Amino acid sequence: MAKSFTKLENFFSEIRSQHTPRADRFEVLFNVPGRLLNRVNARQISLYCEEAQIPGLAATNLPIKIGPWTEYRTQNLEYLSTDIAFTFILDEKWRVREAFEEWIALSANPVNKEVRFYNDYVANLTVRSLGVNNDILAEWEIVDAAPKLINLTPVSWGSNSLIRMSVSMSAKRWYKIDRAAQAAADAAERAAQAEEDAANGIQESGIRTFIPPNR
Repeated sequence: MAKSFTKLENFFSEIRSQHTPRADRFEVLFNVPGRLLNRVNARQISLYCEEAQIPGLAATNLPIKIGPWTEYRTQNLEYLSTDIAFTFILDEKWRVREAFEEWIALSANPVNKEVRFYNDYVANLTVRSLGVNNDILAEWEIVDAAPKLINLTPVSWGSNSLIRMSVSMSAKRWYKIDRAAQAAADAAERAAQAEEDAANGIQESGIRTFIPPNR
């Protein structure tokens, strides 16, 4: 009789051989537009981020008539990054909320409604999945992100919990960061540079480089 390929023992063996990612082990690195560099603490925003989302992809289908029947075929691939929600715990002076209020005001002035240039209000974000020892297991770069919605922040006499704020951000696209590939590319670049320096008569000694004098 045929046996199951994915037995329970195989699952236990696979899980116990690794550090399975946990939902509560993550971090988000927030960069801010250049206009906010001296006014907003990006590290504080990252520190108070309680909940985040890892972006996704969506394949769009289009019906194609083939003979007497219709077949749906994938025509395009879209980035699921139009609405990425983040939840923050608010600090004592509400500086995290003020940071996003100033950031979203860069896209359109809340008083005169003037719209600013695109590059003035977008910045990249990095979402990381962490291990139990704070090792980076995986990370994604979100390109050209900007806040589009600061949700209502409820307060109540019947609650004594921390005040939380939810922010929705839009982005242009995202990609997964491959650190191993980057390290290999950097090593190859350093090796090529060393070969070029050797061909030009540049020698290395310790951590310093020098050109031997002409005799």
